[in-house]
Parts: sequence; C-alpha cells; structure tokens
Amino acid sequence: MKKKYTLLVFSVFLLVAASLAAQTWRKWEFINPADVQITIVPEKLEITAGAIATFTISIRNRTDKTVQIHYPTGQQWDLAAYHDGTQIYRWSQGLVWAESPHTVPIKAGESRSEKLAWETVDRLGLPLPHGVYRIHGMVMTVPRYLVSNNCSIRLLPDDVKKEEEIKVRLNQLFDVELPRYSGNRELEWKINYKYNDNRIAVNRIAKKGDKLCVTFHPKRVGHVMFDLYAYHDTQDESKSLERRSFRVEVE
Repeated sequence: MKKKYTLLVFSVFLLVAASLAAQTWRKWEFINPADVQITIVPEKLEITAGAIATFTISIRNRTDKTVQIHYPTGQQWDLAAYHDGTQIYRWSQGLVWAESPHTVPIKAGESRSEKLAWETVDRLGLPLPHGVYRIHGMVMTVPRYLVSNNCSIRLLPDDVKKEEEIKVRLNQLFDVELPRYSGNRELEWKINYKYNDNRIAVNRIAKKGDKLCVTFHPKRVGHVMFDLYAYHDTQDESKSLERRSFRVEVE
C-alpha cells in the first residue's frame, strides 16, 4: 500500500512539474489571445471598384501588465480579402521578409496600429466585380498569427448617383423612373434593399419609350432605403454600370 501511495505522489509531482514547465514556456513564447484585442477598421465602407481600399489594423493590450509580442521575421502585419467565401487577396503574397526574430513590448492599455492598402483589381489589372467583400487583419506573431474581427466594404460602379428622397402616404402608389437604355443596349435594373422591413413592395414595372417605370406600393409607415443597380442584359449585377440610391418616408 505504501509503495502504491509513493508512486501516486510521484506521478502527481511529475504532472505538476510538467504543467509549471509548460506555463513557463508559454509565458516566454506564446501570447494569450485573451490578453490582446486585434481589430481592423476600413477607411471607407464603399469605394469604386478598382480604387484603393485602406484599412487600419490595431493590437491593444487588454491587461494591466506589459505584453511581449514576438515576431519571427520582419513582417508584423497582414491582410486578407474574401468574396463569396473565397480568399481573393492576401497583402503579403509575393513579398519576402528577412528572418529577424524580434520582440515588441506593449504596455498596459496601449495599442499599436498599421495601415495597409488593397488595390481592388484582379490579376489582369481590371476592377473586381461589384459587391460586398469581407476583410480581416492579422498580427504575425509566433507560433501562430492572431486574427482580427471581420469587416466589410462594398465595391461600386463608376457612376454613383446622389441619393434621392421621396415622401409618400400609406397605400399611395409612387413611381421611380429609370433610363431604359445605355447607348443602343437595353438595361436591366436590380433592387437591393438596405432597410425595408416589408414597408414597400414593387407593384409593377412598365417600359415607356426610353424610360423604365417602377411602381411601388407603400404598405407600412416608416422609412425605407434601397439601391437600384443598372447593368447590361448580358451581364449580371456584379458588372453594374451605375447605382441610384433612394430613401422613402412612408407617412
């Protein structure tokens, strides 16, 4: 019995020693993700497709002690952009950094940040399809990098019209007139509600000469915000030619 008790005590001692050793190792080499906050903020939420999008990535010490940030190379930051769940851009792709391990201390409550830019073009230099893109930033620590929150930006066509405001009464039909053609080609229009909550609905669409008349039915009191995108009938809305924005007040 005494022998079994001695073995048990020895086993517990080994477990505690291993645990302490691991904690010491992690304290020296690893960062507890709970100790820092990684964020990314876009400079603009909407830009013209093909333009340069700028983002600020920050790391903030959330503790009351200095946190040591370890980097294995000269690279400290990175950024990735996604469209429909697929990564289509990585800021660091094609770049090379020297192997220069170094440590940057961040005092309690302090932050460090960096601005990274993304030119929104494809590999041929053409503007990317219009729509919403998801982006996250990275702090390239060891043994694994830390990832920020996700943010989104929208890529727009070259022609963005000034927002129009419309006031209507409940159940009073109202029309929005749009150009029917671009040159000799007929246009298709796609509606994108930013905020509706079933307050208005399309009643009918009519072609009148060189105009397209969209009639809406206001069904509930409140405000509505929507965009209308124009594109050629042989292309989808990701290659839209223009955007027209509307704010409707239903009284």
